[in-house]
Amino acid sequence: MKSLNQLAFRLFRENKFLVFTSIASIAIAVSLVLTMTLFTVNAKQTLQEDLRTMYGDMDIAFVYSDENPVENEQELFQAVANHPSTTAISQALVTQAYVAPLGGEVYGLGIENDAIAKSRYKTTVNLKGDTVAITENLAKSLKLSKGDSIEIEQDVFKIAEILKNAQGTGIAPDMVIFELERAKQFNQSGLPNSKNETTALMVKTKEDTDLIAMANEVKKIQPDLRVDIIEQDEVAKSNLNSLSLFIIILSILILIVTSIMVISNFDLFIYKNKNQFAIMRALGAKTNQLAKVIRIQSTAITVVGALLGLVISYVADQFLQPIFGRLFSVSLSQAPFAWEVAIPVVVGSSLVIQLFLYIPVLKSAKILPLTILQENEELDFKNRKMRRLVVKVLWIASLVSLLFGVILAANDHARAMLILSSGFFLMTGLFMALPLWLTSLLNVGVPAYGKFLSSNVLIAIQNLKPQIKKNSFVILSISVVMIIAVFGSVMLTNIEHNNTDYIQEQFPTSVVITSRIQQSEIDPAELAGEIRELVPNVKVATVSTFGGAHLFDNTNQSISFDYTLADLAALENMEILPELTEVELAKTAIISPAFAQQHKLTIGDSMDIGIYSDDKQQAEYITTMRVGAISSAVTEGEVLFDWKAKALNNPSTNFYKAYVDSLDESEVINSFESVTSVYPELVVNTYAASLEEASAMFLQRWAIFILVLIVLVVSVMAGVLNTLLNNILAKRKEFAILRTIGVKPTGIVKIIVTQISFYLVIGLTFGVLSGLVFTLIVSLIDSGPVAMNFTLIVGLAAAMWLASLLIFVPVGWVMANKKISMEILSDNK
Repeated sequence: MKSLNQLAFRLFRENKFLVFTSIASIAIAVSLVLTMTLFTVNAKQTLQEDLRTMYGDMDIAFVYSDENPVENEQELFQAVANHPSTTAISQALVTQAYVAPLGGEVYGLGIENDAIAKSRYKTTVNLKGDTVAITENLAKSLKLSKGDSIEIEQDVFKIAEILKNAQGTGIAPDMVIFELERAKQFNQSGLPNSKNETTALMVKTKEDTDLIAMANEVKKIQPDLRVDIIEQDEVAKSNLNSLSLFIIILSILILIVTSIMVISNFDLFIYKNKNQFAIMRALGAKTNQLAKVIRIQSTAITVVGALLGLVISYVADQFLQPIFGRLFSVSLSQAPFAWEVAIPVVVGSSLVIQLFLYIPVLKSAKILPLTILQENEELDFKNRKMRRLVVKVLWIASLVSLLFGVILAANDHARAMLILSSGFFLMTGLFMALPLWLTSLLNVGVPAYGKFLSSNVLIAIQNLKPQIKKNSFVILSISVVMIIAVFGSVMLTNIEHNNTDYIQEQFPTSVVITSRIQQSEIDPAELAGEIRELVPNVKVATVSTFGGAHLFDNTNQSISFDYTLADLAALENMEILPELTEVELAKTAIISPAFAQQHKLTIGDSMDIGIYSDDKQQAEYITTMRVGAISSAVTEGEVLFDWKAKALNNPSTNFYKAYVDSLDESEVINSFESVTSVYPELVVNTYAASLEEASAMFLQRWAIFILVLIVLVVSVMAGVLNTLLNNILAKRKEFAILRTIGVKPTGIVKIIVTQISFYLVIGLTFGVLSGLVFTLIVSLIDSGPVAMNFTLIVGLAAAMWLASLLIFVPVGWVMANKKISMEILSDNK
């Protein structure tokens, strides 16, 4: 008589492939959960590191200026420096510096030679009184390199370092960085009435400091201070919110798909165990003996599968991630594998999977053998009426949650939770409704279209009808892959589109020429003429720097606004502006939609314009303009006038930029070498280069999310293919019976391919539609356009179908050529 241990492992030896697929299912499930958990732990840290890379060691900054001065600068410095949470402090001075080769001023900055300032502004050298650091764009324009001399503020400085331009921001600003004391000297000489010696304090604090509380304490001393808390950075907060939403939704979807995979893949394992235990019970085996056999088998499968899943996750994290990084040309920070997180997750996942394996079979071990066999052969779900009722309740709950979230939510957090709940109620209802829809589809579709199908195809589809329960799990596992892909691709595509939209706002035309200095003496009309001479068939429109004016209302009260001057006729010709109704451009105003709404202005209305008088200390009327168009293209200020509006063309409205529309960007760039040699202050920016740079930055910033999404989708696809393989292998007896009634081996292969294709078509279609509906609901949290990467979705569907063919055509051929006498004795379900 064999021991129970020997019996348990003897059963393994008789079912090698079944044990292998069960272990593979556990390995994939554990690796998925573990990958998602590690991603959750590391992702926020990655974004924090990106934020630290951007801002350096600075945690909080206190900013002031001549328009917003501090009464006692030294008192503020001492209060911040002596604060218990402060570990380091650095002063900075933002100013303007006159660069002689440019003939105008650029953005200047004075900093101390400490770690905070160097990490914030990415300098590596200690600046002295006679050295500076300049940005790459400025150096390139002036044809200067490290070690060269440059005249700034009537003094000569040596270039100690050339700083890289800000990446992914479109048109990058120029900057000159000085040693703080040297910047103070020419700032005081240029602005003798300046109230403060510096304009900012950058502070590094202790870990876990309540920065908001610290800011409030300091503001009690200087109420007018502007406080910049790095953790409150709008871009960072937006990224963290997107990340949190991504993690929550993806985690739930991963739990759903792993559960479906475990249930579906262990279906045959549990089926076989139940049959074997029914026979053992009939032969006199006791419940505790069967329980021990179950415990040995399930523990062995779970432990091996969990350890294999841990190995897969470790290899993916430590080896595949760098390979993917090189493949996508992005640099990823390599973090050590978080064993302290991985081990508890593996243990917890193993216990849950053990329950999936242990409880159903153990329950069967306690009932009569005949009852076990009867229950084991059930092919459909019980209580279909109850299922329909639950589906309706879930859909009603989804609708109610959505309405409450969109209309009645008290705050953003409640709104987000209600909308997310609505999405998951809907998804659960859809999943539960799928078996009902499949039954109707097969019952209606087969009689209607059966006459158009070949006999093998008709047999394949007819044989699916009694197995709705099993088929539903297979199709759902395919669907969740597509839901993850749709949701992930939509999220990342929307972020990329937002970046693209930002670049497009800066580039109404393919080329934009900007001036580095505010007080440019370039004549706009003359520059436009030179460009037209250099490049044939080119369109040019120039725009000024900001000017300030006042609009008088009906009560003769004035309201200030910002405006710019431009060549309106050229902008209209380039279709940046709509067709203008006014003929006299010198009296025409183009206003933004927000400005029109705020002041209740329409096309044809008159605007009484004034300019502020320092002598009279109030706005004085100078001219009347007429609204010629209301356009969203007015992004520089609130109102756009023509250069011909002489009353508004004053010393503050100098040449700022030129929009150049040409079919050949390279021709424009090459032709401009002669222009930039005459006007070194000009910078030529192209839409294509800026978009390429922004795309590279997007890929760099979101690389970890893209790679994790790829790993998850590939892992789930592997699990789905494993599920399909189990499903087909469980039908060996069915295929053997078909062969006995004359179906040839090629017919068996066609039947298998047809059934797999049916699963894929229904699963992929259901998944894409469900994913789109779910994504549309979730998008209501942060309303905006939804863009889907159709190429990715179609490519993923094609990859799954191709992988299925590569696996199941050979498997089908092998099965179709085995001995019928052996296959007819195999278990079927």
